[in-house]
Amino acid sequence: MNKKQAAELAQTFASDCIAYRVRVLNRVITNLYDSVLKPFGITVNQTTILAMLNLVGKARPGKIGKQLHMEKSTVSRNLERMRKNGWIQVADGDSGTARILSVTPKGRRLFAALYPEWENAQAAAARLLGDAGVDAVQTLHEAVEGTTRSS
Repeated sequence: MNKKQAAELAQTFASDCIAYRVRVLNRVITNLYDSVLKPFGITVNQTTILAMLNLVGKARPGKIGKQLHMEKSTVSRNLERMRKNGWIQVADGDSGTARILSVTPKGRRLFAALYPEWENAQAAAARLLGDAGVDAVQTLHEAVEGTTRSS
């Protein structure tokens, strides 16, 4: 393949690749949230885990990964940081081998404190995407969740 052919393929990739567009959107939105959460020493991934645990009360790491579509290594890395910061606690499950996670009082205080900044990030993301973009993200999320839950 010569340079011209490679450039033509790259042009098609750049103009048509869904994965590329989703990855760029992900980076832009993640950076927006992470920048407002940085003063709290927490990332948007960790905040998502904290929100889930506040919602469900207790969960195993595998459930968190499945529910939030996170890789096992990503879940483990974030949970360890959250545990070290005192935001979550880890207890042995009934079988003694399964870990059960829950939010500590410190984690609940953190979540309450960061919530107004999360709202600011939400508003900034909504301004960036516009009403049609927010609606499109919601529609895409529902489509993906429907697909992944049934498979």
